[in-house]
This record gives sequence, C-alpha cells and structure tokens, in this order.
Amino acid sequence: MTSEERILKTLSHQEPDHVPFDLGGTIVTGITKGIYSRLLEYRGLTREVRVLDYVQQLAQIDEDVARWLEIDTKCGFPGISRKNPLIKEEGNYFYFEDEWGIRWGMPKSGGLYFDVISNPLAKAENIDDVEKYPWPDPGAEILKDLEEEIGRQNQEKILIIESFGSGIFETALRLRGYEQFLIDLTLAPGLAEAILEQILEVKLRYIDLLNQNFKGRIHILREGDDLATQQSLLISKEMYQRFIKPKHRQLFEYAKKSLGPSFYIFFHSCGAVYDLIPDFIEAGIDILNPVQLSASKMNPEKLKRDFGKLITFWGGGVDTQGTLLRGSKDDVREEVKRNIETFAPGGGYVFAAVHNIQDDIPVENLVTMWEAWKSKS
Repeated sequence: MTSEERILKTLSHQEPDHVPFDLGGTIVTGITKGIYSRLLEYRGLTREVRVLDYVQQLAQIDEDVARWLEIDTKCGFPGISRKNPLIKEEGNYFYFEDEWGIRWGMPKSGGLYFDVISNPLAKAENIDDVEKYPWPDPGAEILKDLEEEIGRQNQEKILIIESFGSGIFETALRLRGYEQFLIDLTLAPGLAEAILEQILEVKLRYIDLLNQNFKGRIHILREGDDLATQQSLLISKEMYQRFIKPKHRQLFEYAKKSLGPSFYIFFHSCGAVYDLIPDFIEAGIDILNPVQLSASKMNPEKLKRDFGKLITFWGGGVDTQGTLLRGSKDDVREEVKRNIETFAPGGGYVFAAVHNIQDDIPVENLVTMWEAWKSKS
C-alpha cells in the first residue's frame, strides 16, 4: 500500500496492511529541533536543522529521515507568519506579529518557544470595536508552499493541510486575552459571539481558497481547539454547545462540501475531552488528536469501545509527559505495544506520540518508540 492508501483505509475504519505512522505530519505531531538534531546525530548525520514552526520550534523532517522512519505523512503548512516570521527585537525579547495582529515573544536568554505576549482586542468595548478590527484576509500567496508540496506528491506520503491560524476558540482567547474572553462568554456573550463569528468568516475564506486551488487533491485538514485541562473541561459542555460547536459544525460541513469526497477533518484538542467527543462527532470531526491518555477519563479501552467505530484516533501511542520522558526502554515498548493492540483493531487508528516530541526526551526512548511501532505494525 502507498501511504495515502494506508491512511485512507484506516480512516474508513478498515485495517490497512499495517498501522500508519505519523511524525511531523502536522504541527501537533511534530518534533522540536533539539531532539531532532540528536536524532540526526544518532543516525550519523550532520546538517543544519530547518525550522517548520517558529512558535513551537518544530523541525522540518528531511526526506531521507522520513524514508528511514517510514513516515506516512507530510505537513502541508501554508506560508503564514509562524512558518516564516519577520522576527524583531525589543528589550530582552525576540518577537513577531502574526496575521491576526497577535504578538508572540520569546526571551533572548533561555527561551524555548514563542508565547502570546499581547492581545490586540483586549480593550474592545463593544461589537462595533470588533467589526472595525482589521481582520486578516487569506490571500493566494500563502498557498505557494502548498502548491509546491502538492505538485511534488507521488503518493509516498499523505499531505495534511494545516489550518489558517489556531482554532476558533483558541484564536478568540489570544485576541481578547484568556481571562477576559472567558469572562465575556458569561458577562458579554454578544461580544464573544461577534469575535467568534469574525474568526469563522476568516476560516471560511481560507476554505474557499483551498477549494479554488486544490479541490480533489487533498484529503485532510487539521484544525484544533484546546478545550480541556488534564482534569476537566476549560468551559462547560453546555457553553461549548452554545458558542463553539455551531461554529465548528459550520466550518467542517463547509470544508467537506467544498473540498469533495474522501475529505476528513483532523481535530486537535488536548486534555480530558471525553465528554465532548459525541459533540465532536456531531460537528463533523473525523479524527481526534492527540488522545492524551494521561488525562482524566481518557482510558484507551473505553475510548475505543465507546467511539472507535465513529472517529479515528490519531496519536495516543505513548505518553510524552511521562513514559517517553522518564520511562525505561521497556516501559516505552510495553506502552506502545498495549496502545496499538487497543486502538488498531478494525482500523481507525494512526500511530503518533501524544503531542509534539520535546527536546528533553531521551533520543534512545524515541528510537525505542519507533522500533516498538515497527514491530507491532
């Protein structure tokens, strides 16, 4: 099977020739540049590491490494600011502004990532302020990188198209400020709704752009909204159903209608999201990532039993916070084996670690993870 055939078969809830493997196919299943550099050294390779995503400091996986690891995926990242930022300096920080007007900063000394350091809608007082804000308008120039990647496809990998910015909920939090937007949902619901609606309109225009250029040539769009902590939801289920779910449904239905058959929505949401999975499915989500098994109620057997025929689990291969970071090689092997045996039967599973592989992961554990996947796939 080609990688495309393998992943499309498991997405249709049939068992492919082996369990597909994703590393670096999205900016939430990636690998940071430090551990990637050590992986290259392990392989006996010396080269400059290219950065794919400056916010998270993710590495661009080289083609020869992707072949060695038998990766089935490739990241289709549009040419947006976090991929090619105009980095400036101010005081002790490097910073850049993205398309939404959000400023991201990283300390010059000891900084590992870029974090949000200013919220451009923090002082908005009414809906008129929201409507007058200079909302981004996705232009064809951001698709240049995607056009090149799609043109080079020969079915060795399946290309996963990244969204335009973060999710609807996350973008609202970053524009308004986390605390203030959560307050808005309760005390100023009209203002909150106006912000969410504007974000949705931008994302619908991005779908139009993809439709005009790539209809029938792409299969997966990655979107995501982190809606939970490791113990509970960030907002109530009822609040999700009132404010966020209708926007998700509209966006995902529009994408599927626009981009043709065999098109799937890959949705990233960290933490304890078990209670929202039925809503995710109703909203049109086909793929759930990262499957954070260490979070409350995210038991692999229960997830597979309750939702395995309705949604594809993409991730959940090994816990990056615990086992992959602090466990022994035997711990890593056992967890990978157990999770593949749980999730893979009947299809609907793509193997990946729980979220991006970070710099503090021992490279030996990373290689052990891969070897365990290969032996079980």
